[in-house]
Amino acid sequence: MEKSVEVYGSVSISGCITKGVTEEFPINLEYYKICTRMPKNVEKPYGIGIVKTHEDSVETRMEKSEFNHIFSQEQEADKMLKLLIKNKVTPVTLRDILEDYATI
Repeated sequence: MEKSVEVYGSVSISGCITKGVTEEFPINLEYYKICTRMPKNVEKPYGIGIVKTHEDSVETRMEKSEFNHIFSQEQEADKMLKLLIKNKVTPVTLRDILEDYATI
C-alpha cells in the first residue's frame, strides 16, 4: 500500500472569543489531501485531513482528524477541501461534515 499526503492549504483564526486566541497567538489550520494506492484498484482512494495547532507563550496544543477512502475522484476531494478552508472547519467537526456529505 502506498499513501501520499499533500498539503492543500492553510488558514489562521485570530481575534475570536476563544480564550487565548489573539493576533499574536492565532489558531492555525492546515488542510491536506490523502491518496492511498493499493496493489488492487481502490474504489475511493482519496481522503482528507485537518491539523489544528494553537501555540501560546507556555505550550503548543495540536488536534488532528483524518478520513481515508472518502472520495473516488481527486476533484471531489479538492472541492471539499476548498469548502473546508473557506469555512475554517476544525478537526472536531470534520466527521460531522463528511457524514452530512455522504448522505446527500
